[in-house]
Amino acid sequence: MSRIAERARTEPSWSIVASAAIRPTLRVVAVITTYDRPVLLARCLAAIEAQHRPPDTILVVDDASPGSATADAIARVPRARHIRHEANRGGAAAYRTGIEIALDLKADAVWLMDDDGLPASPDCLTRLLAWLQQGAMIAAPLVLDEENPSRLAFPLRLRRRTRFRREDLDRQERIENFAHLFNGALIDAALFHRIGLPDPRFLCRGDEVEFLYRARRARAAIGIDTRALFLHPGAAPEIHPILGGAFYATVPRTKAKRHTQFRNRGCIFFSYGMWMFLLADVLRYGCHFLLRRNPDPRGFRDWLAATAEGWRGRFLQQPEPPRHWVEVTRRTASDSQPAMEVR
Repeated sequence: MSRIAERARTEPSWSIVASAAIRPTLRVVAVITTYDRPVLLARCLAAIEAQHRPPDTILVVDDASPGSATADAIARVPRARHIRHEANRGGAAAYRTGIEIALDLKADAVWLMDDDGLPASPDCLTRLLAWLQQGAMIAAPLVLDEENPSRLAFPLRLRRRTRFRREDLDRQERIENFAHLFNGALIDAALFHRIGLPDPRFLCRGDEVEFLYRARRARAAIGIDTRALFLHPGAAPEIHPILGGAFYATVPRTKAKRHTQFRNRGCIFFSYGMWMFLLADVLRYGCHFLLRRNPDPRGFRDWLAATAEGWRGRFLQQPEPPRHWVEVTRRTASDSQPAMEVR
């Protein structure tokens, strides 16, 4: 049993909406990954600082952003610590670095997000903490499209139907055994000790899915609290209906992201014995690329090659890429937190 769950058993239950109710001794570390989006990062940091129960520490893992704008945005938030990769290693590596540092700081829970997402209301972390205290290992918010919050940023599959709008959830307060990681998800530190951290060799577009399946295999309690709201750019431009909406194909807009997602998807399905999912993808992407007004046989060949690369899993046989980092937080004389060493 995790430290959070143990405390929940021995201390009184608290209101899910009262910020003062969350135990102040519970140490929460927020980890934000960023690369050269200082305006979005500043917006995210402001929303975190506005939480009724803000995290104890904010770690911003900067994946080697050029210039000084990212550092300037972080410096304006006293609670934030600037961890900078010496080379760009991708989102998965940035998350791994941030989580490792959070665990070194003795975090009880780690709150994860990219710089283009943000909590939609000041009670987001409070609600997620309340669920963790009731025994969840991953408590995730409902992720809404920032341009149209009545829509989900990412569709949800519920009762054999794909849901795209918040109203389609039938006022269901919690969705069990699924989460859109790592968009605002609060994870019990005990789970990382139990199943490990995100694998940086996935690079992006799949590291979070593999971590979710790892947590499921470990029978961790996972879910979405639909009253805890989080904003993120919607995925609608990448989602294409197949056969009149019978099912959907997700196709990233850049060649590099398409290759990474298709490769990682094939690897995950093969590694976890998800043969029906692999078979469904043959139909899904075959229809998307070949059965349309302007067929794209090259696109289908690229999908097949990337998926086959994932099936073979050779990229996971390579050593993890080095993740040298340095803390470059600009400190004041009154700041009592020690600076971190270069690694």
